[in-house]
Amino acid sequence: MKKPYESVIVFDGTLPDDVLQKEQQQIEEFLKNNSNFERTEVWGKRNLAYQIKKKKTGYYCMFLYEGEGDVVSALTRHIKLNEAVLRYLTVVRNVKNDEARAAVFAKKDKAAEEEKIQVDEEKEE
Repeated sequence: MKKPYESVIVFDGTLPDDVLQKEQQQIEEFLKNNSNFERTEVWGKRNLAYQIKKKKTGYYCMFLYEGEGDVVSALTRHIKLNEAVLRYLTVVRNVKNDEARAAVFAKKDKAAEEEKIQVDEEKEE
């Protein structure tokens, strides 16, 4: 039985941007080949609460997908072999949280759009 999952992966933040993009794409390709991949939410580089492997920053990505339990175990094996990964967490996704998250993103998008309109109106004056 397929279940919805979300995996948050923290990559080494000291790596160059092109390497981080490559690492993210590798995980996406793995998930596309082995599950019903939905999307990736990139949270970007952030400071870690504490040092991990003597690193102070991490590049956060959340992968949303649906699949069997063996997909999670295969992803875990894939992640453990990757030295660029500092931490990871995979949980079964709650659909109610998806609806709330979508509402928050819609609200942010609407606010950004209104701000852009206001800036454009100020430029015209």
